[in-house]
Amino acid sequence: MARPTDWKPLADSDPVPGDPRQIRDEVEHMKKVAKKLRDQADRLGKIAKKEGLKGKYSETLTDGAGELAKKLDQAAGRYETVKTHLSGWADDLQGAQTSAKAALDLAKDDEEQAKKDLKKAKESYDNAADHHAGLIEKAIDDDALTDSWWDNVKDWVDKNAGWLKVVIEVASYVATALAIAAIFVSGIGIGVVLAAGIAVLVARVGMAAAGQGSWADVALDVFALATMGLGRGAVSGLKAGQAATRLAAAQGAKKAATSTAKNGMREVYGQAGRTLAAKGAKRGARRSARETIENANKLADQAGDGAEMMARKAPLPKVSKMDVIKAGGDKDAAVAYKDIVRTRAAYAEHAGVHAASEGSEAMLRLNQQVFLSGQGIDLGGKALGSSDTVTDKPYFEPFQDYKNEYTAEVGSTW
Repeated sequence: MARPTDWKPLADSDPVPGDPRQIRDEVEHMKKVAKKLRDQADRLGKIAKKEGLKGKYSETLTDGAGELAKKLDQAAGRYETVKTHLSGWADDLQGAQTSAKAALDLAKDDEEQAKKDLKKAKESYDNAADHHAGLIEKAIDDDALTDSWWDNVKDWVDKNAGWLKVVIEVASYVATALAIAAIFVSGIGIGVVLAAGIAVLVARVGMAAAGQGSWADVALDVFALATMGLGRGAVSGLKAGQAATRLAAAQGAKKAATSTAKNGMREVYGQAGRTLAAKGAKRGARRSARETIENANKLADQAGDGAEMMARKAPLPKVSKMDVIKAGGDKDAAVAYKDIVRTRAAYAEHAGVHAASEGSEAMLRLNQQVFLSGQGIDLGGKALGSSDTVTDKPYFEPFQDYKNEYTAEVGSTW
């Protein structure tokens, strides 16, 4: 709030800036403006409530009337608040003027005291001006009409919406292309696809919040990412099943190889056992028989360990592009499921292998379903909707109208 810099006591007839009468005139003007704003807000409020409003255009007239009434009411509040502080300043300024005039009158008799009184009057004027200017500035900064940081962000988005929409749409197509390419190119991991999808989602949320995008597009992106997350859960389930199946197969292979080795050395065990059982067997013969049995056990254990190692380190099966597509677009899922099926067939009579692989088909079906639904929604939305990049792209009008219904900005103060 500016005030005169070259302050001096004023006569009642001096109509210059800082004159209390001018400030009070401004207060009266603000009072009238505030009343007019309140009256208009009241009329708009009635329109918003459809009071006495009929006809085919009533819906159109009521749209936004309530919000505009609220804004006019806020504007009136600002005028009334500032008016109150200005009125206080006018009173303080009048007091300073009176003190200054008294000091000038005193100067004829006591010039020294007059200077002191004049100094006090000027200090009173300065303090009052600073105080009321601070109150007015605070009132303006704190009321609902002042732009917030989010209002400034939305203003920037509004001004740059054209190229932002193009960039986001191109990024969305890139994310879709990466998701499809990941099926055929092993170097593209799920992390890259997820990062691209999340970046597009964040950008779309920002645009929708600023009123420059549809929340329906945000919902579609959320669905796509959610299905991707479910798919990762299904793949993890398949890989866990694969690990459990391989472990059960390795344990089965060890047990079978150990048993086979011992069966192959049955005669050795039998002869050593008979020596140990003979009552007249000499001490050396008994010792030799025990060593024979220990060595046979070691050989059988080595055979079992070797079989277990071979089962654990069995090469993973190779999968075709069609296998990847059938497994829900994920190579890891395709490899895991094919390995489970192969291991299950190799140990068809091993109950542990079958128990460990239980649920693999369910995980595979889940991954297939989320892949098809996620890709279907994503590609379908792109095919049916309009384009900010290719303006003459054909689109399904009811679908686009539906998306447009969910366009609404967030947190506007004006």
